[in-house]
Amino acid sequence: LRLPVGYHGRASSVVVSRTPIRRPSGQMRPDQTKPPVFGPSKQLDIELEMAFFVGGGNQLGEPIPIEKAHEHIFGMVLMNDWSARDIQAWEYVPLGPFLGKNFGTTISPWVIPMEALLPFAEPNAIQVSTAVL
Repeated sequence: LRLPVGYHGRASSVVVSRTPIRRPSGQMRPDQTKPPVFGPSKQLDIELEMAFFVGGGNQLGEPIPIEKAHEHIFGMVLMNDWSARDIQAWEYVPLGPFLGKNFGTTISPWVIPMEALLPFAEPNAIQVSTAVL
């Protein structure tokens, strides 16, 4: 058996670059020999990622086959996934990254349409994992 991990993100926390992000407060345990404390995070971090805008074409809850995924991607942006590592470390077991990850996601103000990237595309075989988890 494995302990399932939840991830709590909020669409309302996605903002355009240069929008101020409020430092989150939460429970953390900086000293493992003492009880947890509540306060503002002291370990903010970002992860630079690419994010994609996906459009319609399927009914709610109906999966899109991987072979057709490219037909549903409108464009991409640069994204900073903000994390409060000290809060995240405390809440990760048993929940997963909830309050340590749900307070801010920054995206670039420009959406690059996928058509604009086509001249730079390289052929690549679809990669599907056959591993059983």
